[in-house]
Amino acid sequence: MKKILALFFILALQNTCQVFALTPQKTINLHAGGVYILEVDARPKDIQVTNPNILEVTSTSDSFTPTGQLVLRTQQEGISYVTYKYGKSNAKYTIKVLIDNNQSVDGSVFELDTIKDVKKDK
Repeated sequence: MKKILALFFILALQNTCQVFALTPQKTINLHAGGVYILEVDARPKDIQVTNPNILEVTSTSDSFTPTGQLVLRTQQEGISYVTYKYGKSNAKYTIKVLIDNNQSVDGSVFELDTIKDVKKDK
């Protein structure tokens, strides 16, 4: 009986630990040193980034549409997860961002041109 209870306890402990793992609903590839816009179906709120040293995320939206955009500014190569809430029920959505200059940029994002600092380039 003790073995059955111990096995049940171990299985229950493993299942509860898996709840805290981030499981992305989408994965996108980007290049370092760029700015990208990602269209999302709902207005994002409470945005959290797991690795802010390599990725900065802000949101934009307007008053007339229920959709929004995420503005992604990449700093250096690496992996970061972006989690945001949306809707009245505060459902969570997670995006895995792979920043790798050797891979092609994902087709679901729009790349923005950045203005170079003239004083810095001289």
